[in-house]
Order: sequence, then structure tokens, then C-alpha cells
Amino acid sequence: MQVFYTDFSHTIGFNYKSSKPFYLEDHIFFIVEYANKRLRERIQRGFSSDGCTIPYIFRWLIGCPHTGKYLPASIIHDWILAHPEKVFHNRKFASRIFEQALLNEGVSPLRAHVMYLAVEFGQWWNNFKTKRWR
Repeated sequence: MQVFYTDFSHTIGFNYKSSKPFYLEDHIFFIVEYANKRLRERIQRGFSSDGCTIPYIFRWLIGCPHTGKYLPASIIHDWILAHPEKVFHNRKFASRIFEQALLNEGVSPLRAHVMYLAVEFGQWWNNFKTKRWR
């Protein structure tokens, strides 16, 4: 799987008064290539995210949830969570996109995989209530 996206460096705004403080000041496009298929999506301007949701107890291992390397993956993943139909309600596919975007940003493979496992567990846990994912 490969994940490509437009540059986030001048696109992310910050509002410290919001529970989802990161927002897009412009559209972001991302493409996921997998199994000879291509998924093309646009995240609209104004979409907001809370960044990585890392419980305090694990921050010693992962680091600050608002680390710049985590933001593109977090925003893409949060958008996918808001639109599960775009990835065919496939939880693992959404998590793999997150992991690949972390690797694109230079996060170490070990840390990216630990974060992937955490996201997988979190989605599995939340799925008990919503049944949005398969």
C-alpha cells in the first residue's frame, strides 16, 4: 500500500480554544494505492481534528500527541473515521492508511506500528457501540 497526499505544512491551522484544535485552512487531497486499485479523496477546508489521541499513560512511549510528524496521519485518519463508507467500513484498511502516512512523515517503523496497533485496538473497542466497522 502507498499513501500520497498534498503538503500539510502551510495548511493546518490551530485554535487553542477548541476541543479539536487543528483545522484545515485549505483542501487536502490524498490517494491510496493498493492491490492495483486507487482511492482518491478530498478533505474539505475547515475539517477539524484533535490530533493523535494518545492516553497520558502512553505518552512516555509515543510522545506528544501534537507532534508535527503525527498530524497528517491523524487528520487523514480522523476524516476516514468520520466517513467510514469511503474505506468500505474496513477498520484494518483505515488503520493501515494511518500507519503508512506515519511512515511517510518519517516516524520510525517500530513507533508507527505501535501506533497502528493502538488505533486498531481503539477502533475495535469503539465498534462495540457503533457497529460502523467490520
